[in-house]
Amino acid sequence: MCFVAAGCGKKGAPLAPIVRIPSAVSMLQAQRVGTDAFVTLTVPNTNIDRSVPVDIARVEVYAYTGRRPPSPARFVEFAELVASIPVIAPPPLDAPPVEAAPSDPSKGALPGTMVTVLDRLNGQKLVQGKVEEAPARGGRAPTPIVTAAAPEPDVLRRFYIAIAFSARGRPGPPSPNAEFPLIETPEPPTFVAAPYSETTVAVQWAPSGGILGFLFNSALPPEEPPLNELLEPIVQPPTTAAAPEITLPSGPVKYNVYRELEPDPFAPPDLTGGLPWTETRPTPINPAPLDATTFSDSVEFNRERCYIVRAVRGMPPNAVEGDASTPNCFIPVDMFPPAPPVRLVAVADEGGISLIWEPNAEPDVAGYLVLRGEATDATLQPLTPTPVPEARFRDTHVSAGKKYVYAVVALDSRLPFGNISAESNRVEETAR
Repeated sequence: MCFVAAGCGKKGAPLAPIVRIPSAVSMLQAQRVGTDAFVTLTVPNTNIDRSVPVDIARVEVYAYTGRRPPSPARFVEFAELVASIPVIAPPPLDAPPVEAAPSDPSKGALPGTMVTVLDRLNGQKLVQGKVEEAPARGGRAPTPIVTAAAPEPDVLRRFYIAIAFSARGRPGPPSPNAEFPLIETPEPPTFVAAPYSETTVAVQWAPSGGILGFLFNSALPPEEPPLNELLEPIVQPPTTAAAPEITLPSGPVKYNVYRELEPDPFAPPDLTGGLPWTETRPTPINPAPLDATTFSDSVEFNRERCYIVRAVRGMPPNAVEGDASTPNCFIPVDMFPPAPPVRLVAVADEGGISLIWEPNAEPDVAGYLVLRGEATDATLQPLTPTPVPEARFRDTHVSAGKKYVYAVVALDSRLPFGNISAESNRVEETAR
């Protein structure tokens, strides 16, 4: 019994402290738009052992330009830091509850949220970076990591990784690579026109590269092989070590249309203040790249808008988009009068003449003006000082036995002066 008691009271070796490290960024995407690259990622919300709350203070995004990426262990050594995203640490699980309040985005991103940073592609970012070399052996100079079985690809690419760091600065595992090829982008259209009507804006632009570009990018019908080629035996070329296959954007040039509207004065204020981790990739207003060089958009009067068009080759996610065209900015003005009222009818009775007509279908019609004159008058004068809202009116200021001529015009709600329609059909009626 004493032996057991003594054994129970014996102290064991101290346990190692638990080290919390954030898990890897699992979602990382990079999309090139002209000379800009938008890198989108999801901030980790767990540690590498799946425990919560996550111990995280920031996420760093690195980029490298080359024909192949450095090894994951040395990527940061050869890459450049594109962005450092501060992260708001979640409260401990045993913390007392507090009233829910919106977080301040200026202090950082929340775990589990999606953020986007901007990488401007200029200068040294478009040239080959420092090449990773194999470690030296026997005092010999290191050599680039390239073998005969894996020759260098011909196309430069831009590679990105993201790494989360704990509050004590311990890095988590690197994310998978995100990349795109640094190939020549399609030329932007030389001009963009945007004539509008009372309901739509017809966005129109010139083909990318002009007429020659249009002809070059137009798909040609397939040609049948010559007869002598069909009769020749098929000879397989000798096999050689090939470069890693890179699927480049291909196919005819298509187009994306972008619209920027004047800020709505009644919209809530933007609390992000243009923070580096709150960038937004431009979203075209067309649901898919367009084959045609026209696009129809809805119109909103008295609010400035700008249209730009970008040429794009390939289909997402393997697509490359060119620079923006010169923007076409304007303020649509309602210069379109309503249609003239129709089917005006006049009926005389004791003490007046009643008028009735079909109401206009336009939603912005504010009312109607009734015009009156005598049978010999070529021009009718307004009878109502202000527009009448209903499609009917009774004229009581008449003299018995006298013939009157009536017409009606419609007014819309444009300020400060409404647009006036043409006259309706004229009717004549004699007062009783």
